[in-house]
Amino acid sequence: MNKYYNLLVLILISNLFFACSFDKSSGIWNDKSKELKVEVLDENIKPIFSKTEKFKEEVSSDIIVEIALPSNVDSWVEENFNSNNLLPHLTYEHKKNLIFKSKKILNKIKSNSDFEPLVYKDSIFFYDNSGSIFNFSLIDFNMAWEFNFYKKKFKNFPIQINFIIESGNLIVSDNLGYFYNLNIDSGKINWAKNYGIPFKSNLKSDEQFVFGVNQDNKFYSIKHNTGEKRLDLETFPSLLQSKQKSSVGLDKINKNVFFIASTGEIYSINYSKNVINWIYKTTARSIDKSVDLFFSSPIVFYKNNILISTSVSTILLNSKTGQVIWELPFSTFVRPIVSNNFIFFITNDGFILSANISTGKVIWSKNLFNKSKKITRDKIGDVISIMLVSNEILVTTKKGYFIFIDYKNGKIINYVNADKKGFYSKPVIVNKKIYIVNMKGRLLVFN
Repeated sequence: MNKYYNLLVLILISNLFFACSFDKSSGIWNDKSKELKVEVLDENIKPIFSKTEKFKEEVSSDIIVEIALPSNVDSWVEENFNSNNLLPHLTYEHKKNLIFKSKKILNKIKSNSDFEPLVYKDSIFFYDNSGSIFNFSLIDFNMAWEFNFYKKKFKNFPIQINFIIESGNLIVSDNLGYFYNLNIDSGKINWAKNYGIPFKSNLKSDEQFVFGVNQDNKFYSIKHNTGEKRLDLETFPSLLQSKQKSSVGLDKINKNVFFIASTGEIYSINYSKNVINWIYKTTARSIDKSVDLFFSSPIVFYKNNILISTSVSTILLNSKTGQVIWELPFSTFVRPIVSNNFIFFITNDGFILSANISTGKVIWSKNLFNKSKKITRDKIGDVISIMLVSNEILVTTKKGYFIFIDYKNGKIINYVNADKKGFYSKPVIVNKKIYIVNMKGRLLVFN
């Protein structure tokens, strides 16, 4: 079975490569001097999943969990904090007070827990589903500027945006196929390009280029100062369109970009040499899973490893070879946290757990919904993020709850319904304060 699958992958990749490389009118390869070389090694396309029960076990041990010291950050310029999607242990004042609540800023919003505001130079940036982008001053707590690229033409069409701050500009992609660049101080547009197919991933940037993936799993490398396409790569399109975004992460030292397609392949591409390093098919033997229902957490790059959870399982891969180091039988949408040699997850079944990153051994696990009738999924809503803050795990839920958990054993320390309207965004922590947007389109600041 695997032999035939590997052969099919090689044939399809080869067909895509030859069809694109010699079609002068297609415009698919912009850099003609460095044609993309496709290197797919048979041993790198391996199934990772043997059918087993999903992880639903409470575990305890005497192993001491040691984490890095908390640090203060003064900006948050891209989704998942940095190019690795690796969130550090953050300092928080821990007074747990709401110190600011704005008037309604976002006018047209719907549930969107993938969204993170960006914080840069005493300003916070966010958007709504009309496509309006806002620069809100954190000095005088007033609107610095508002920009809407779409105006009346797309008035009744819900706009989905991804953005990143790079070189003093706000670079934006959307679900209409546009890429555009705004001056961060004035909100004036520098350039705009339309690539025809909706973009559906977070954005990452290195030096001159910004990277993203569209809804057909096509990868793009675009010059962020002009919007010109440097490279695009056709992969395998999905038969059905998932609501979930694709995930992109970078290894800037080795000039590798990693992304996961909605069909379950993880790609490693060297964006300096324009070479595919490896492809990993996460659903190769997942007979009981539909590829078109595939989902994943953000890709986390850490010490030459890739950590990701998918609808199939949670895995650690060697970032240089694409080979599996270990696998755990649970799934989550939520970005995991890594500190020193320990990982923290929260699963879609409500289990929060810590594991050793070298071995995958679970150190402890707790069921959040098994200890108190006051904490149920119906009451607190789905978990949208976990963070390490001032020596505690902070869990944020869709219905507006903050839950503080002991990182050493998973026990709940305390919890609060921070906003009864529920959260529109995930939280970011900058200068020891939590910034989050609620479902009424108001900015909330906690100290």
